[in-house]
Amino acid sequence: MVRTKKLVWLDALMSAATSLYNPEIQKAKEDGRKIVGFMYQELPEEILTAAGCVPIYLRGTGSEGTEFADAYFRQLTCNYTRHTFNQILDGRYDFLDGAVFYNACDHSRRIYDNWKLLPDNPVYHFLYVPKKPGKLAKEFYIDEIKKFIKATEDRFGVEITSERLASAIKLHNKVRCLQQELYAMQQGESVYLTGTELLMVMLAAVSMPRETYAEILEKLIAELKTNQEVFTPKIRLMYAGGHIDNKDSFELLESQGGTIVVDNTGFGSRACAELIREEGDPLEAIIDYYFEEKPAATRQMMTQEARLERAGQLVKDYKVDGVVTARLFMCDIWAFEQFILRSYFNKQNVPVLELEMDYTPEGEGQLRTRVQAFVESIRAGKQDC
Repeated sequence: MVRTKKLVWLDALMSAATSLYNPEIQKAKEDGRKIVGFMYQELPEEILTAAGCVPIYLRGTGSEGTEFADAYFRQLTCNYTRHTFNQILDGRYDFLDGAVFYNACDHSRRIYDNWKLLPDNPVYHFLYVPKKPGKLAKEFYIDEIKKFIKATEDRFGVEITSERLASAIKLHNKVRCLQQELYAMQQGESVYLTGTELLMVMLAAVSMPRETYAEILEKLIAELKTNQEVFTPKIRLMYAGGHIDNKDSFELLESQGGTIVVDNTGFGSRACAELIREEGDPLEAIIDYYFEEKPAATRQMMTQEARLERAGQLVKDYKVDGVVTARLFMCDIWAFEQFILRSYFNKQNVPVLELEMDYTPEGEGQLRTRVQAFVESIRAGKQDC
């Protein structure tokens, strides 16, 4: 699908998603805002917003190699970790005023371990997020959130009040509502965005101040409806994967005639699936949302049934013809998730393509061939019906 009309607001969000120190972050720095890098998707970014900070997703965007990071990690470490830390060592994150981590996986938490060893590093807290549900786990989580709030207040000399938390919830919910509207526009026979555009627009949300993002996204939605340039996908795909946020990767997946109409990713559809309740105590609402209401991440134990049910519902809602799952080399969590998804969708007679990819696409010829064969097999199956 080739876009024939230039969309100003789409270009603005795509630009923000494909660069770390983008113009919106630069402007926020000039305005005196504190920029905090955080590990997505289970760290409550509303707490950082309530502190007056701009939370941005730590990632390896723009990395062209891992020559610096290789001295710190074994080759068994995933490339998301190595590319991200390479950007840190290369000074690409020197604009940060703080950084927060949580126990996402053993690979990514090594960024925290090594970054803390560097002089003048911005890392100030590590949040332990339980992997199991239950009363004891939630009590532990509540204590961890309170420690996180205290550490953030001490770091930036602010008080995170209930009023500030309530305001942050409203802002982030506004973002989620707009994103829900955007995804709804992808459900029809014709879609407004390619999958690459959709995923980059979603990534922009964790790449800039949320109030600015909300303003631009609102204008983009109006721009898309006014422009009225839509595409009718011949093959509708759903993408599911972890830590793959490279524009080139998504373009590769769509290069052979298939269109990603929906995703099942942490920074994508799962980020806006549910809202945080705005009634009652705001801190309790944030805790409930992140601990038990937000769609489960792959690391969370005893959530397999809910994760599969959600994936299956997305296939139905978006009339998906085939599912592409992708994991980075050495990512054990997503190796298990791919196996589970394959078994589930095989029973549903939904075609699945499993890929193992680098953070920055390598072996593109082989990947294109596999994607092409997958798309052609779906096309042949549809013709036989």
